[in-house]
Amino acid sequence: MRPRRLPLSPGRQTIADLSWASLRVPRCTLTARLIIPGALAARSSLPAPRPPWTVLFAKAFALAAETQPALRRLHATLPAPRLLEVPHAIGCVLVERQHEGVATLAIARFTEPHATPLATLAAQLHHTKTAPPGDCRPFHRLLRFARLPWPLRRLMLRWALASATPLLRYGGTFAISSLGGEAVIVDSVSVLPCFLSYGLIAPDGGVEVFLSFDHRVMDGADGAAALQGLEAAMETLVAEELRQMAAPQLSPAGSTAAPAPR
Repeated sequence: MRPRRLPLSPGRQTIADLSWASLRVPRCTLTARLIIPGALAARSSLPAPRPPWTVLFAKAFALAAETQPALRRLHATLPAPRLLEVPHAIGCVLVERQHEGVATLAIARFTEPHATPLATLAAQLHHTKTAPPGDCRPFHRLLRFARLPWPLRRLMLRWALASATPLLRYGGTFAISSLGGEAVIVDSVSVLPCFLSYGLIAPDGGVEVFLSFDHRVMDGADGAAALQGLEAAMETLVAEELRQMAAPQLSPAGSTAAPAPR
């Protein structure tokens, strides 16, 4: 039997390029079971549609990075090996969307997730999943990159890894991806310093979290502190914002506003 030849879609092309580039990043992976009953209860009290868990994790990780500089650094080799540190974490949420009938990778890029309301982050993520390619700049950029000749793509990725500046400009300091079920992404093909994934949120608020990081940028102790900071941020600042979203709106006089007619 002769196999049928199929051209690579832009999505498969992008994953192939990232897989190739990620082999040049020495990674270490940590796992921990976080307990976040406060965030679970606060989110459950909201009416649908609720902010996705991916958005909650992105904001919590960015908040943890505010007090942990190692989470805001990238490794560069040109003109000499060094670390680049940015004032705030920049997050990328990896999503899958349809393009021309084929599942394709897309990226929702959050430039200041630590200071952005959860509702705004959720709207940005929804826009990335549903907007036409021409209206979603990161997705349109990925499609254009995938259509370049492969030698040029590989050369551009080598330059991005060596200088780190393109990684910041078009990516960020961390990436998050989740399959939304019991299956968990343990190993990553990310070229960013940190890659976070998580499993199913249990009824008691327990969740298995995996953090894969560039060992040139941080050590295991930094990774463990990052997971602890993630849990703390989720149970304090993120949970409190969720509770405020669920609180009834008050009129200027201080009384509870009447519900809008349906």
